[in-house]
Amino acid sequence: MDWSLRLLGAGAAFLVLLGISLAVATGPVASTSAAPPTTVPSGAPAPTPQPSELPASPSSLPLPTSSATSGPTSSPTFVPVEERPVAVFLGDSITRGATDPSFGVVDEYSWFYGLIDDSVGAVRWGGTVAEIGMTTQWIADQAYNALALSPDILIVHGGTNDISGEIDLSYVMSNFQRIKDAADAYGIVLAVCTVPPRDDPYADARAVALNDALRVWAAQEGVILLDTAAPLRNLAGGWNYGYSADGLHPTPAAGLLMSQAAADTLRRVPLGL
Repeated sequence: MDWSLRLLGAGAAFLVLLGISLAVATGPVASTSAAPPTTVPSGAPAPTPQPSELPASPSSLPLPTSSATSGPTSSPTFVPVEERPVAVFLGDSITRGATDPSFGVVDEYSWFYGLIDDSVGAVRWGGTVAEIGMTTQWIADQAYNALALSPDILIVHGGTNDISGEIDLSYVMSNFQRIKDAADAYGIVLAVCTVPPRDDPYADARAVALNDALRVWAAQEGVILLDTAAPLRNLAGGWNYGYSADGLHPTPAAGLLMSQAAADTLRRVPLGL
């Protein structure tokens, strides 16, 4: 009987020692319950996600297009000739130049000569309706004849003969409005040019007043303003030296500057206008 009790006691001691050995070898048993979420103190930066936690990049992200750089502050770009809008030019002797438009000729004395150039221009020539010595009244009367040539854009340069004498500025602007109404009736885009300086200080003051009125009116009516007079004007007033031989008409070199100013603006207008 004593021997049996001793044997049982020895077995129990062995089992206790075996359990201690296993606990030391394997470490403590992990709990299967979920750990509480980690909280970030207010104002502290959130933990940075690891690469495996970031969402996959979608394959349909939009790519940059030309429309992302369009607008009035974008840089003008070259437009292939075949993609340029067709322009008809309406005006006085500064538009007509030294040729008869009925013969379908444009020469270097037409202010827009460079604007239709294949390499540096911005439009295709679709015709000219212009005559020497005409005021904005005559130009407005000719608007429908110019629009009948089916342009994409009608470009008007007028007012130089109006400011040769005292003018009623509101009447001159009403003539531009008549041209705008005609263009709207045809669904044609309209662009108007500022008038060049004058050597006579009184006429030059009237040119400045007309140009100021054109800027306000064009902004209100949605008309494209081509500031073709800007590169010709001296800061002290009148023409820059050498840009006019008679104080009224631009030289061919000045005409190219006018074309460049117009082209810089028109290239910022979306194709198709």
